Amino acid sequence: MVIHCPDSERVMDDIRQFRHIEYRSLRFGMVANAVMAMAGFVAHLLTGSSALLLDGLYSAVLVGSSLIATRISCNVVKPPDRGWPYGYDGQEAMYVLFRSLVLLGVIGFGLSSACGTLVEWWRGVVIPPLTLEPVAAYTSAVTGLCGLLAWRHFCDWRRTGRISLLLLTEARNARIDALITASTGLALIASPLMQFTPLAPLVPVTDPLLVLAISVFLLREPVQALRDSLGQAAGQAANAVVLHSTREVLMQELSGLSLQMMDFTVQQLGRTAFVVVYINPLEPLDSAAVDGLRHHIDARCSIALQCPVRTEVILTVKPPIHWGDSEPQPAP
Repeated sequence: MVIHCPDSERVMDDIRQFRHIEYRSLRFGMVANAVMAMAGFVAHLLTGSSALLLDGLYSAVLVGSSLIATRISCNVVKPPDRGWPYGYDGQEAMYVLFRSLVLLGVIGFGLSSACGTLVEWWRGVVIPPLTLEPVAAYTSAVTGLCGLLAWRHFCDWRRTGRISLLLLTEARNARIDALITASTGLALIASPLMQFTPLAPLVPVTDPLLVLAISVFLLREPVQALRDSLGQAAGQAANAVVLHSTREVLMQELSGLSLQMMDFTVQQLGRTAFVVVYINPLEPLDSAAVDGLRHHIDARCSIALQCPVRTEVILTVKPPIHWGDSEPQPAP
């Protein structure tokens, strides 16, 4: 049984090109987030607004995450070696996990600070007024830069074949940052108008209320990312769409071969899908044929799933995972 894989070289060339695009995009994001973080800290000093401080802290976290992401971007394309026998793909999932925990820490800081200020106001402590003059310039400049960054990351994510979890995460972060900055700035600028409404008593605590609202709004993204990355790190199976696409590819590629496909599993780890195929050969199969089959499945699944794939082919008459059906699933 001889299996040729003409697509392997093309897939590797695409991966190298995608890595270069990803690296340049992440470096651009790191510089942009550093500028926004400094702007947020300066705006906090000029206005006294904790909401703008939280905005600056959020950008500062993105600077740190971009530094780590740039390093991981270089690592994940490396093949397995003695130090990392299963490859570097898990670093991407660990990055998302670490970043989610740091963001939750920043959000926790914002919540505790806002709640403390609200408690003091409730007890009758006078809250000093904010200086709102610099807010308009900060809001327009940072919102525009966030929009540019989100557009750059999203376009580069599409150019890389939509496989870079790093770029997709950074694009979402920049879009969220733009929404937060614009909403916060507009609310602060419009806060004096509340004096002419029934909400006038809340004017002194507009800032902590904004911090509270921003913190609650930000919770969803890191919590979702934390849940997904924990599932990947713990070895959870890929989602139903990936499993269905992989099954279709396997049934097509194994068609006509003298073997039974007993079962298969798929685990998503960062951008890479790990496919394990359990087969029962119906005729003698040497190691060269098994290697050829593995590389062939790698290439075909990479095209179908639009992500890097690493395949293992295991010869067995009884797969280790039982679904209540002892009958094998032969390839057509």
